[in-house]
Amino acid sequence: MTAKRLMLLSLLMSVVALFVLLTQDNKATASSVQPAAELNSKVLISTQTIQVGQSYSPNMFRWKELPNSELVDYIDYVTPEDIKSVNLVSGIARTKFTKGQVLSLADIVEPKGGYSLSLKLQAGFRAISVPVDQVTANSGFIQPGDSVDILLLASKDGELQRYGNSSQGLYVSTIVSGVRVLAFNHTLSAESFQQARDSYSEAGIPDNSTVSLEVTPEQANQIVLAKQLGKLTLALRSQNQSDVEGMAEQLVKTATVNTISPDNAQVLPDVGLVEFRADKKQVNNKTGEDDND
Repeated sequence: MTAKRLMLLSLLMSVVALFVLLTQDNKATASSVQPAAELNSKVLISTQTIQVGQSYSPNMFRWKELPNSELVDYIDYVTPEDIKSVNLVSGIARTKFTKGQVLSLADIVEPKGGYSLSLKLQAGFRAISVPVDQVTANSGFIQPGDSVDILLLASKDGELQRYGNSSQGLYVSTIVSGVRVLAFNHTLSAESFQQARDSYSEAGIPDNSTVSLEVTPEQANQIVLAKQLGKLTLALRSQNQSDVEGMAEQLVKTATVNTISPDNAQVLPDVGLVEFRADKKQVNNKTGEDDND
């Protein structure tokens, strides 16, 4: 082998060795550079669809980890750090929550001015206020979210107030059945109602307390008329109406004094004008002297 061939062979081997060395360096560099792990954030989402005006509770939400890249388009979302400064309790949805929706603080924090009662009203219904007596107010057994019947205590002979609550011709009638309690005074939920009761302490709930009821337009007319005829009372209904299905037809919706206590139902006789005469008549004249007959 000539010297020229040896030189070419040596040059070729050098080129091959250099190529192998560069290839190994590139592989080592590529293996040493690994992509950074994507960061996630734990956010609050809704576990079900909640309509506008529907009441919600904390068990309708849950935490879910999402990549930060998916949260870039969100202006606001709730994290575990945020929830520490918020007293998450039951509330009313002011916007529709869809299942899996990422929630913001504005969705779950009650506004400073409180909720608007119109949020709780179903389409086609009306809200009307009914006064409650002190016993009903302080007993606490009727709260927002309950279902009640409205009873009218009146007199067949005229307005109840005119006759001084006389038992003559009294009757009780159920004028509206199964209406929902929207609010008690200014409280719109059972939690806020209990907090309000605690704040009143020994003073008790004010005498002029009212409940707001969800009724149809026709029922609203009946209630307004009934207020002028007598006294309204609320009767609490069971939340499990399946146990009493069909019982409403069997109940007496109007009761009179005869129904409750026949012995006490006395009707005054129609005797017309009664004149009372004295045994002795005495007339004083202008001079102060007595003239006796």
